[in-house]
Amino acid sequence: MARFFATKEKHHILRFTPLLLGIAALFFLAFSAEQMSSGNLTQEKEIVTTALSRSITQCYALEGFYPPDLDYICDHYGFTYNKDHFFIDYQYIGSNLPPDVTVIDRQREN
Repeated sequence: MARFFATKEKHHILRFTPLLLGIAALFFLAFSAEQMSSGNLTQEKEIVTTALSRSITQCYALEGFYPPDLDYICDHYGFTYNKDHFFIDYQYIGSNLPPDVTVIDRQREN
């Protein structure tokens, strides 16, 4: 008789296994999606920083002075970026000194 009761308990536990596996899979997918999103924002910030640096250098090489503001780079050198994702702090020092540039990720501030 004891043998039959043990199998009923095993079936009771097995009934919840797919539910537990489904919950674990959902947590894993949510965590993975967040990690991929964070990686994409980091990579996008690096791309914006590199493109801005190249545009500043190109301006100095072609025109002999550093760009006076960010709008000058956007207008004359085709630099674009997503203003909703990034804030660019552009501090002009002088025509013969490279500007102090900081790219700030707005998404991580929230």
